[in-house]
Amino acid sequence: MEKDTISIVSPIAARALKRGRLAARKQRDLSGLRIGLLDNNKPNADRFLECAGEGLRERYPDLALIPRRKMTRTGAEGLSEFAGSCDAVINAFGD
Repeated sequence: MEKDTISIVSPIAARALKRGRLAARKQRDLSGLRIGLLDNNKPNADRFLECAGEGLRERYPDLALIPRRKMTRTGAEGLSEFAGSCDAVINAFGD
């Protein structure tokens, strides 16, 4: 009696690892920096940014948080000035 052979083929590709370098940093940490919190006016984006801001403030008490709400999802009015007043910006897209 002959035995049947079953071949199992996995659809998962092998993982490709790519090593890269981080961009050069001007500061060693966030101490004393101005971090913009940009809310795109979608549900829960404000809650996410509030939590992110609280976490950053716990770690860096002298951090300045600058909240800003975009009133339209596509408009960019005043964003250049906002970005120019910050050292970094966290942009949240919620739902």
